[in-house]
Amino acid sequence: MAMIWEVVGGADKGGIIVREGSDLGSSIFSSRLATGAKVKEVEMAADGRLCYELVSGTGPTSGWVTVNLKGKDLLVKVEVKEAEVEPKSEASTDAEQVEQIEQVVSESNESESPKEVSSDEKNEKKPSGEEKEAFKQYLEKFGENRSGGNPGYNRKSFPWAVNHAAKRATPKEAIEAALAAKPKPSTRRPAHNAVDSDGEEVPLCTRCLMPVGEFAYEGRQGRGSCVHAECMAQILVEDAQRQEDRRAGWENEKKLRSRKEYDIGWRMDSVPKNGLLAARLGCETTSRGMCCLVLDEASRTVKVAPTLEPAAAVNLEYLLLALKVRKTASREPLFSLDPVDPQNLEKTPQKKVYEPSWLAGTSVGDVMFQADYFLKELALGEYEMPVAGMLSVFDWSELSDKERTWAGREWFVVRKAEVRLAQDKTLVPFVKMGVEAREQVVTKKGLEDAPVTASTHPLKKFADSFSRHFDLIAERKSVVFHLRELAKASVMAKYLVDSKARLDPAWYKLADEIVQSTPPEQYPEIPQLWNMRGNSRIQLKNGKLVDIITGGQSSLQAIYGGVEFGLDRFELAQRHAMQSQARGPGMPLAQSSRPLFMPQRFQLGQRGEMPQGVDLNLDKFNLSTEERFAGRLPPCSADAGSLPHRTALGKAFLQSLQEKSWPGVKAADEKLLLNVFAVPQCDRVEEGDAFIPPDPNMEYVTQVRHIVGEEESMRTRRRMRFADKSFSVSNPGPEFPRSWTSGFQLELDGKVPVSAPTKFGLSKIEIDDSMRKNLLEDVLPSAASEFEKTAEDGAIYRIYKIGSVEVRTIQETDGPETICVVFSSGAASWEANSAKPDDRIEKEKLSKCKMYVEAVEHEASNGRVGCNFYLVLETHGKTTLMTELPRGGEVSWLQNPRSLEDRNSLAKLLFQADCKDGITVEDVKKFQQSLVLPAGSGAHHSKQYAKAIFKYVTARGLRGKWGGNRKRHAPTSTSSQPNGIPGRLGLAAMGHSSDFLNVMWLARSAQSKTGMAGRGNL
Repeated sequence: MAMIWEVVGGADKGGIIVREGSDLGSSIFSSRLATGAKVKEVEMAADGRLCYELVSGTGPTSGWVTVNLKGKDLLVKVEVKEAEVEPKSEASTDAEQVEQIEQVVSESNESESPKEVSSDEKNEKKPSGEEKEAFKQYLEKFGENRSGGNPGYNRKSFPWAVNHAAKRATPKEAIEAALAAKPKPSTRRPAHNAVDSDGEEVPLCTRCLMPVGEFAYEGRQGRGSCVHAECMAQILVEDAQRQEDRRAGWENEKKLRSRKEYDIGWRMDSVPKNGLLAARLGCETTSRGMCCLVLDEASRTVKVAPTLEPAAAVNLEYLLLALKVRKTASREPLFSLDPVDPQNLEKTPQKKVYEPSWLAGTSVGDVMFQADYFLKELALGEYEMPVAGMLSVFDWSELSDKERTWAGREWFVVRKAEVRLAQDKTLVPFVKMGVEAREQVVTKKGLEDAPVTASTHPLKKFADSFSRHFDLIAERKSVVFHLRELAKASVMAKYLVDSKARLDPAWYKLADEIVQSTPPEQYPEIPQLWNMRGNSRIQLKNGKLVDIITGGQSSLQAIYGGVEFGLDRFELAQRHAMQSQARGPGMPLAQSSRPLFMPQRFQLGQRGEMPQGVDLNLDKFNLSTEERFAGRLPPCSADAGSLPHRTALGKAFLQSLQEKSWPGVKAADEKLLLNVFAVPQCDRVEEGDAFIPPDPNMEYVTQVRHIVGEEESMRTRRRMRFADKSFSVSNPGPEFPRSWTSGFQLELDGKVPVSAPTKFGLSKIEIDDSMRKNLLEDVLPSAASEFEKTAEDGAIYRIYKIGSVEVRTIQETDGPETICVVFSSGAASWEANSAKPDDRIEKEKLSKCKMYVEAVEHEASNGRVGCNFYLVLETHGKTTLMTELPRGGEVSWLQNPRSLEDRNSLAKLLFQADCKDGITVEDVKKFQQSLVLPAGSGAHHSKQYAKAIFKYVTARGLRGKWGGNRKRHAPTSTSSQPNGIPGRLGLAAMGHSSDFLNVMWLARSAQSKTGMAGRGNL
């Protein structure tokens, strides 16, 4: 029969490579065989390469192609009966035969269309009865202590108990009134000026619509418009953030193109299948079935057997290649991603270095490179963290010393390695992995380790965090999981070689065939890894913009590393146990002369290379004691024809995950599995039938449960922080992802606030179930959120502002939106921080007086928020006084009030002046007592009181001073121009973007309004 093949691979590259001959070293055609093309089989080589003739599609008319690469099918068969393609007569031409073949192929494609799929074919996607039975057996042993160990507990995984006071619901009428208290939107365009109750024309800030004092900046609306200095600073921050977001988006697109061009990124279908290799090694199993090795101690041989034990499973292709490396090079596979030019770290590309070199292009080489690259990108903040609360190297750097530049290396290591023996003599490899990091310095010889890497170094803190969460990361991230599978295979390979196990020569022959059929490395060099974040501080001093201090773009461009298994620190050979059976089924191991500890400074004295990528060096491990749990592991292997021989667990596990139900499993274990796999950070669910469930042994399950418990504790802290009225949208705090915090900050009077200012005047409202339901079903769906952020675990945090009510909600992944807390905004209350005796404070002389205006949101009307005026008085004795006439109508005097800096940062500075010589606090209080103001309370009375006190202590009137000095803003530098106007920052200072200069206006001085100068009336 004529065999037709269809090209299914190479869709992202325009097709697959075609060579002129069967040898992989033969020349390559300039054009590719397009995806979707149909070809006729001419010859099939022993190594799986196909000689074809083109039937349909584009590409070379004939040549040699690879049918399967790294477990991924590049071509699939389309069977065509001979009768359907035989010529009708001897006069039929080759063209007619081709036309007939195309017709049959077309009919075959039509029959495979979704409309024609039968119910039986649809059911193939669901687990079979045998697969369900195998999965049931797996679940029955989930969490069982089968190794005899005592996993203990991790106190970090248990959140502290919080005592909640009895809650009383706020009356429904009060909540409804607050919800209905929405400010009426103004139908008129906001004016630049307004006339107050004194008949005085007062300019308004075009951003916040509050009065402007004696100094302001010209707004974007042009001449006549005013903007507070504080509002101008906010404009600069917002524009800088927009430019940063635009730059980050452009860079992300560039990185995506680079990943696609250089084939960077883990593919689930690149994992080698066991089926074909197992058959050639004497074990028939499904293509996605798991395999293990069984030891025959009498003959010192091993055989391949099917298994349903994830811990005992080994990937046969990884094992064969690791055996070949161990046999020929007496080591483990190594991959290193190094700078081509260590003296030029910022621009040099990175080269892939494999040891042995023939690993390039193999499945082992691919998983090492992809895992190493993933580690680097994760460290640089390219992805959401795989565990809630983890921070990238970039995040740690920003929290410590962001101005310092450094280079470093990080790499995967094996912390523990064992080969365990089950009751049926199944060999069970065990590894415990982590990440190491070292700071590096540039020398004449290139990059070398610094003498000491501090425990507080950003790279070290990231490595420690990754190591602590390694097991959970491996279960969620496919590339890390398969790196651990490669480590298990390397442990097994070292054991087989060191113990002088008798292996069939076919094992090494298979490894040779795999290497020979592997195409050469396509991209031996890749671009430099990079990441950048804008960060600037905009300075405000005495109500004016002083300078913009910018770090430009912070970058960490010199992080190298890889994977070092270091298994030779373990002696895995069972030398004595094979000579004497009296010592039980464990593996007593020979004593090693190597030290049992690592030096403080890591060095590879036995080898010349320094791991910058993946080094599976096992020489550092020494296992010289008998396994404490030897013989307790239950049987792991199965015979031909058994259930493990015919089934795989992946399909049934993912089906249960999709249904979020595991029959017969404890509620705690079911919740654990959902928290591990049913989260956005997990990509292993895309592995399909190749998915391998987690080890059900209690020892491993408990370790993962502890990490998940820490994650849940972090979520609890996030909910508590989000429900606190001090939560700030601009600086949420360390509990939330670092990306939520802007890198652009305001520096007020020389101080950068550690946390953003708190919202004052918020009071918590307790709501009952009926009001909660009303808010969720009737109010919030039609409201627009003022704040909405998504955490790395998929939880969405929202803040709604409805009238004078603030509603904060949380929506977990695939869950409904729930109300976290409800606040009502009102007038703020203030308390003194400390007090001096009245006789002392009243004698202190005043030095400076400042007038502020703040928004009172709950008094908004006609599209404008209400205003409140207050004064801050400073004495020569370093005492700070705050006085105001609040809504209650009683004058307030506070000495050193708490949170005054936060209150001032939310307010706008209108006027400031030095006080009259000799005036004391006692004098001001006497004047205040004699001051007669109109009855009532409100913004007008607050303003009258502030103006009266300001005039008394400074001898300055305010009429005609509102908005009197107006400037257009220009950022300053350390030098000034001859005309006295500060110089302008270059483009490099603000992210190399000319667009950012849209908000950088030239400075000028405005003349005072005609007829207003010199007036002293209040």
